[in-house]
Formats: sequence, C-alpha cells, structure tokens
Amino acid sequence: MQLMYTETQDGLVETSEFEMICWVKDSSDLEAVQDAANSVIEDHLDEAKNIILFGEARIFVGGSPVMSIGFRNKNADSDEIESVIDLLLSEEEQIH
Repeated sequence: MQLMYTETQDGLVETSEFEMICWVKDSSDLEAVQDAANSVIEDHLDEAKNIILFGEARIFVGGSPVMSIGFRNKNADSDEIESVIDLLLSEEEQIH
C-alpha cells in the first residue's frame, strides 16, 4: 500500500508518503483487503503528531493496483483543505 497524506501544524503544510504492507489470508477477497488497509491507515493517522487534512491510499495485490481509498478530515477546516488542494493542483510554479 502507498499512503500519502497532507498535514498541517502552525500554518505549515506538509505532504508525507509511506509504503506499507497489510496482511490478509486471501488476497483475492477485496473486502478483507479493504478492511486490512483501513485498519492500517486509521492506526497510522491516529498516531500522527499533526492535523491530517486529507490523503489517499493506493492498494496493490501482487504488484497490481486493486483499489484506491481517499479520505478527508471532517474535523479540519474545509476552507483550509480546499486551499491546499488548489495549491497542489495548480499548474503554476509555486515557491514553497
């Protein structure tokens, strides 16, 4: 699984990426794969020191992508989330 999320603290925004492994008994059982991925994502985000705004996890089985899980923090400021998304999607050159 590739996990990417955007977090903020004291007005600074940072994007982090991680590669993780989730174990399931039957990798063809996509419901079990999704449950395992959700559990690992929740644990990782619960341990985050900063406020998570949004992110995405891409799940692979046998090297092939099988699903993507997107998430947004419902407790975070939605205007701040939209502003960060606009910045990340902007095709203009940005100074960071």
